[in-house]
Amino acid sequence: MIAYNKTLLENTFLVSEAIDLKKSNFIQEADLSKIKSELEPLKTSRNIFVRFGFLLLGSLMFSSIVGFFSVTILNNLVLKNNSVGFVFAALGIIVLELLARQNFFRHGLDDAFLIATQMCFYITVFIVTESKIAVAIAMIIMGLTFTIRYVSTLSFLVFLSGIVFLVGVLLIDYTTILSALPFVLLAIAIGFYNIHQKIKNNEELNFFRNVLDWFFIFSLILGYASINYYVVRTLSEELVNADYSKSDVPFGWIFNLLMFFLPIGYVIYALKTKNRTMLYIGSLTFVLSVATFRYYHNIILAEWALILAGGLIFGAVYFVIQKIKHQPTGITFLPDHTTNTAMLHTVEALIVNSQNRLHAQATQDSDMPFGGGGFSGGGAGEHF
Repeated sequence: MIAYNKTLLENTFLVSEAIDLKKSNFIQEADLSKIKSELEPLKTSRNIFVRFGFLLLGSLMFSSIVGFFSVTILNNLVLKNNSVGFVFAALGIIVLELLARQNFFRHGLDDAFLIATQMCFYITVFIVTESKIAVAIAMIIMGLTFTIRYVSTLSFLVFLSGIVFLVGVLLIDYTTILSALPFVLLAIAIGFYNIHQKIKNNEELNFFRNVLDWFFIFSLILGYASINYYVVRTLSEELVNADYSKSDVPFGWIFNLLMFFLPIGYVIYALKTKNRTMLYIGSLTFVLSVATFRYYHNIILAEWALILAGGLIFGAVYFVIQKIKHQPTGITFLPDHTTNTAMLHTVEALIVNSQNRLHAQATQDSDMPFGGGGFSGGGAGEHF
């Protein structure tokens, strides 16, 4: 079912892991060179800027193909204007298969055709059917198909978004229990998380490790977004045209509590399981919770809030550092081998050199020149 050669695909992941090990100083340059010479990978782009450049190039290629096909062939075919997008999506799939045969994987060109093909298909489905449910079902089916076929993380996020979109449409358009939508989405997020925990160690899904990582991230973000007070209140005002300027949303106090308890739970569980991704998401969502609470409840002045928050953060960080700075394993304050500090050292050297140049320039342009006796004590000249 996967479009790529599985041997080359496995080699690609092995080479990528070797590069990460080299950056962490676990292996030497000679070992990395040996691995690259023995394993033939697919054509991929690890540099995000290079990949984005090929993404732009692929977008231009897709536009050119669609334009050429429209001018030369579609004029002679009898098709309804609202179904032409299916033809463009079929062209995108053909090009994707050709790119897969040429071993392009997460290269940028294939990303462009993955995005363009799905966008053409979903937009055309909505134009033809004028049904949001049909679009959601199309996102689920095509997103999952492209995920399996092309090992596409973006397509899997489309698949997950399609599930959430379908449940939201069904609740909003076909029921009268809109107040239950946040809790339903929270239940979906919990279901996603449990599914991830059950399948994350499945050896048959080794090619989909990056997909599973984003599955985990999506479940955490969806869980927080479903109970964030700002999100709930804004959606309530948009969907039911309610005015909460003088009142609170239903179960508002529950959402105010949950949007603090959930990030704290993320952080505690992340520290317990040593999960860095969950720790980052928990810290970020806690900051968003504080900002949301401050937006609706201005208890103290912003200046005092910043001072108190800074003092609390400084005290907590200092206390934690003192506790873990001598621990060699687990959660520790010792340098992380997986973090490359070469860029930090380079920036530090550039700053120091720039300061030295500024100081040299200032000394050279001094108003007190030496020599010539032109200034008292500035040096001897030829005149007394």
